[in-house]
Amino acid sequence: HSCFVLFNVAMMNSATVDDGDFPPNPFRSPPQQQQQQQQQPYQHHQQQQQDFFSTPTPTQAPASDPLYGAGAPTFAQPPPVASGPTNAYAMQQQPMQQMMAPAPLPTGAMDANAQTRAVPAGGGDGQQAAVAPRQTCWQACTSCFSMDTYKSYFDIDTEDIVKRLQSALFHFYLPDKFRTETIGVQRDENHKGPDLYGPLWITMTLVFFMALSSNMSAYLRASSSQEFEYDIYHLAHALTVLFFFVFVIPAAFWFMTQLLGMQALQMVDWICLYGYSMVPYLPASVLCLVPFHLWIWIVLALATVISVLLIIRNVAAPLLGTDAQGNKTAPILIAILVDHLVLFFVLKLLFYK
Repeated sequence: HSCFVLFNVAMMNSATVDDGDFPPNPFRSPPQQQQQQQQQPYQHHQQQQQDFFSTPTPTQAPASDPLYGAGAPTFAQPPPVASGPTNAYAMQQQPMQQMMAPAPLPTGAMDANAQTRAVPAGGGDGQQAAVAPRQTCWQACTSCFSMDTYKSYFDIDTEDIVKRLQSALFHFYLPDKFRTETIGVQRDENHKGPDLYGPLWITMTLVFFMALSSNMSAYLRASSSQEFEYDIYHLAHALTVLFFFVFVIPAAFWFMTQLLGMQALQMVDWICLYGYSMVPYLPASVLCLVPFHLWIWIVLALATVISVLLIIRNVAAPLLGTDAQGNKTAPILIAILVDHLVLFFVLKLLFYK
């Protein structure tokens, strides 16, 4: 193969070199043919440029052309282009692009739960409102020890407290007036809803009133100052009894109604009602300074009646509204009456012997 290549090269060189003293080379072309062979590549390249930049030869348009008529020139149509990917590299990349394409978003129940925006009721271009995430059981338990949970229940001023104290004393017999008109079922401009500041303040005040009035009543009944002995344990007894009655018993009633499926009142509603039901005992503790046992019985009984009526008249309607069978409300109302009777006897026999 190498000898053949060298022979061709020698023959090509010999075609353009003068023979000199040697006989003429039979493989050499004539001079005119050599000149044509030398100009042939240049002419071929020039012809390609003319074909590229030249305008296609127009053909005659049909006589039915509406714009030019019979004399309108037309041009030859280019050859059709083959459809579909002809590049081998592009054909290899198509499966890879399909594999790397993002998967479609899930739909159904999981997708509906994952939405974090809500459309406003009026429609239109409203701002997106994020849905509050659900609390776990552990978060619900730990929230009871967070101060942020109770901030809204202490957002109340003196005017609201005075209004609620007056309504507890003078509107105790009207059904649902204290709960709906004075406190308010929902928070708005005129109602701030149930609070915990009032029950806490009333209970603490009543603890000191009970401890002080019971000792002063014993002093007034004593025949001499030497027979009187100040009982410091009245303060601890009053603190235990009243806080148990205002905060523990309402929580027990709320838990009972939840088990019975009567979810008309929340725990804060029960505590608020029981807290303001202690208002009649504030003036009663002052009136119990009079050292007469019959008078003390009457005063405490009157305060107990006002207190129990305030609670029963404000919880009966919502409990009946959630009692489908109509046989669960009566035992709860009787239990409220019984715990007030127990409180009546405890106050009389423990503090005003």
